[in-house]
Amino acid sequence: MPRTVITAITDAEQRAAAAGIWAAARRAGGRTPAPGRQERIAEKLASSDVALLATYGDKPAGMIVAEPYLEDDVVDPTCGHISMVFVEPGYWGSGIGGALVRALQAPPAGQAWTRLSVWTRDDNRRALRLYDSCGFVDTGDRVTLHEGDQINRLEWRASAAG
Repeated sequence: MPRTVITAITDAEQRAAAAGIWAAARRAGGRTPAPGRQERIAEKLASSDVALLATYGDKPAGMIVAEPYLEDDVVDPTCGHISMVFVEPGYWGSGIGGALVRALQAPPAGQAWTRLSVWTRDDNRRALRLYDSCGFVDTGDRVTLHEGDQINRLEWRASAAG
């Protein structure tokens, strides 16, 4: 059985693989990527503080992107914000998303995050299960997006994670 390996995204080939995972997961979830969006995702991957790629055997299988959390436009150096987690649809339910989140819960070199924050749609049951399984709790923060979808902020704290 192949194993999952998580590495930093450091080159154009890995960024393209991660952007492809993003696009495949969006399509499988019923949200067709808008024109130009995949290119902007690749740019985000290139400029992010932390971008990790999961491979299953030799196949790209998942990606996660995180950056310092901003509260009232001020960086909180103890908190990371997960801006993207996507898994190739063929690997949904295999634990790759959890492995990616846990990689951030054991902070990458140079990071001192003892908290992680993420916003997710309130109807994204797969993401809610993922974050619940990784010890995230609902903060009660809610925002309604311009298309009417509600997103909720979840947070993980190292002290609460055991």
